[in-house]
Amino acid sequence: MSRSFPAARQRKEVRQPKIVQSNSESLNHGPTFSLNQATTLRWSFEEDVLRYRLAGIDTMGVWLPKLLEYGEDRGLEWLSENGMSVSTLSYAGGFTGAFGHELDDVLEETLDVIHLAGMLRAESLVVVTGPINNHITKHATRLVADSLKQLADEAADNDVTLSLMPMRKVFCRDWTFLHGLDETLAILDRVNHPAVQLAFDVYHLWPEKGLLQRLPELVSRIGVVQVSDASPTGASEYDRVLPGEGILPVAGILKGLIDAGYRGCVDYQIWSESLWQSVNQDWLQHCRQNYDQMCPVSR
Repeated sequence: MSRSFPAARQRKEVRQPKIVQSNSESLNHGPTFSLNQATTLRWSFEEDVLRYRLAGIDTMGVWLPKLLEYGEDRGLEWLSENGMSVSTLSYAGGFTGAFGHELDDVLEETLDVIHLAGMLRAESLVVVTGPINNHITKHATRLVADSLKQLADEAADNDVTLSLMPMRKVFCRDWTFLHGLDETLAILDRVNHPAVQLAFDVYHLWPEKGLLQRLPELVSRIGVVQVSDASPTGASEYDRVLPGEGILPVAGILKGLIDAGYRGCVDYQIWSESLWQSVNQDWLQHCRQNYDQMCPVSR
């Protein structure tokens, strides 16, 4: 199975996304902690599952290249044997043709990934648009919206939410032309399908003006929350740290989301070259403790 993204280099009964719960009893439970495999990039798929479980972590974000390298069937069996749930599968998309693929091929490939996410019982498949390529923004936006419209019903049939992710502008060359909250929400409005929502990454969206005040209106549109913090040294975009250990207002944003009713997954995705070289079992325990401090109402 080929993939069009630089990162890559059986259906179930339909379940609508449950992001905000009105039941007061369910609101007493907090979001679900998840650790993304991008955080432990140099470990194998098999090592990730085993070591996460030894650290008491039972939900993880799956990094597609790792799973493909390990083997899809083997991966599904390994997850099941170890009682590991899946929060997200990353990434799908690339609708702008920036990597030399025709749109029809990208859509067919994305359908394959949707089916894989369904078999994993992943709550979200994280989607990025691809670079702007040679399109004007209006055309690229239409391409993405139309593509998501074509994919949305299949995602719903597989019980998967397509979570569209904006990123900081520094990632425009390889990942996405979406950098702001409003332009991303505008695409969601055009698609207008409950299976297409927002991937809210604190690292990318924290500079948004008035973000804390907007959280109550955003919660119902969020498919997954992903978190990391920016290192005080600011050496690079791949120098991130755990929430609270950097310079971003992560704690305040998470509190605002939870207070507004968010009860989905909080996926820790720490892109850090130094961490990739040094991560160990003790750090996983520290990561879990960090989450308990950031989200004291948790499950």
